[in-house]
Amino acid sequence: MGRHSLPRERLRGDDRYLAMDEQVVCRVRRHPALLVRPFAEALGAIVGAAFLGFLLSPAEGSDLLDTVLGLIAIGFMARFAWKGWEWSVARIVVTDRRLFEVSGIITRRVSSMPLAKVTDMTYHRSLMGRLLGYGALRVESPGQKQAVEQIAYLPRPDDFYRTVTSLVMAGPAERPDVAERVEDGDDNTGPLPRVIV
Repeated sequence: MGRHSLPRERLRGDDRYLAMDEQVVCRVRRHPALLVRPFAEALGAIVGAAFLGFLLSPAEGSDLLDTVLGLIAIGFMARFAWKGWEWSVARIVVTDRRLFEVSGIITRRVSSMPLAKVTDMTYHRSLMGRLLGYGALRVESPGQKQAVEQIAYLPRPDDFYRTVTSLVMAGPAERPDVAERVEDGDDNTGPLPRVIV
């Protein structure tokens, strides 16, 4: 089978977005803390609808108000369920060549950034992130906007940051694309990531 020929078996999940000979180094789903806000909004809508229904229509015959409040609460619950479904299918994948994010339920979106283009990284953990175990990583490339710039709600962010940093800082022997760039006369010594904790 040639390098660019299609594999015979159908790939499933995130593997279908891999290039030939590309190896997955790590694959994560965003931290569940991402769902705290939509959950709180849904819970607030349910409690608020129940309270307003009890306060404004305690007597029989006020079905219209109760129906409207119930539909609002159901709308917030449906929104939370949708956000949960989106969270469950989205993945952040780091390979030996690039960083990409797969998201979307009805319309699938794959945002990608080659590791060779990463020149700067900012790692950030808020107080809540430190308490709950998540962080954020911002990757930058000079002079151009990339598809993947900010990755928030990363689980095990220290491990993720170390993994990406190791791949970005890898030498030319381990990264053929960097070797080609260096052989072309570019004396760039590579990126120097920043850490903000």
